[in-house]
Amino acid sequence: MQINGMNIFMGAYAERIKNGLDQRTISISKEKTEEAAAYVEKALHSSVFQNQGVKVSISKEGMDFLCSEEGFQKMKQDGADLFIKNEIQKKENAKGKNPDDPFWENTINQWLVFSEMLYNNGFYTGMTDEEVDQFEDTLAHITYGMDCLSRSQNQYTMQMEFRPVKEKYKFFQSESEAIAGLESSVAALRYLSDRLLPEEHREGFNQLIDKYYQHNNEVLSEYDNPMEAIGRTIAGMHSDKSFFSHRTSEYKYTLRLGMIEKSEQEKKAYRQGLQILFEKMKENGNDTSIWEQIKEYILDYSTDNSNDGGFRNYVYNEAEYLFSHMKNCWSRLFALGMD
Repeated sequence: MQINGMNIFMGAYAERIKNGLDQRTISISKEKTEEAAAYVEKALHSSVFQNQGVKVSISKEGMDFLCSEEGFQKMKQDGADLFIKNEIQKKENAKGKNPDDPFWENTINQWLVFSEMLYNNGFYTGMTDEEVDQFEDTLAHITYGMDCLSRSQNQYTMQMEFRPVKEKYKFFQSESEAIAGLESSVAALRYLSDRLLPEEHREGFNQLIDKYYQHNNEVLSEYDNPMEAIGRTIAGMHSDKSFFSHRTSEYKYTLRLGMIEKSEQEKKAYRQGLQILFEKMKENGNDTSIWEQIKEYILDYSTDNSNDGGFRNYVYNEAEYLFSHMKNCWSRLFALGMD
């Protein structure tokens, strides 16, 4: 959409809503204006404000302005200014990055890159508003974990989130959790491409998946979970493993995690194992036994194949948000395929 002469894509569904708003005018009767003014006046003088000793008032002229066409246009302009500011910030974030990587300008809204390609190629033509909304919502869920990974780093926090996902997600992910989340999202995107997209859209979409994978691996290579860093520091101070028996279980398990180090070869093997498991998921559907295999595989890797039930439960509880998100993501994806 064009906002103050700048092209900004906020999603195919948002484009449809914006086109409807462009045709909208405001016409409010005198009675409705007075009713709205009374409601606002009551809210402004509620007990909450009174108990805090705060006095707030709004003039009749101000209320009339809020309920007028002029007020509506002012709100639209304020919103446009906010979007322009966000667009400038996105370009600032992408400075010095690979110009062929479109995800640097949308690293906390990565679903937008996929949706914009489909939108520009007519994929959404003929779909209802509800179908467009559902498809983009599924895309947003697929990329959400990687969006959160970027959001935990200061250089990306200034961007706006265009389609919030209402799920709990741990702000600082462990490396093993982040890798699992990335492999899950890539497998889900490939499933979507293979099963849900017309053939004419697959090549471009698959090229974006490759760039998405490369982009998030780069983000992951720069990422250092501060909680893991603290754990490694503490573990280094107490390298004697007999020290564990004298500490509470949570502290003990944090130290144990801090002492586990993985080689690049082990990380590569971990990724490959996850890829095989998600291939099974793509072929067999939302199978409970596969989820159990994924769970045990991640726990084996994260705990260094420990048989300590308490340790494995601790690691699972820390990663429970991830399993919940992945299951929800794949459930949405399979449901989309049944429509």
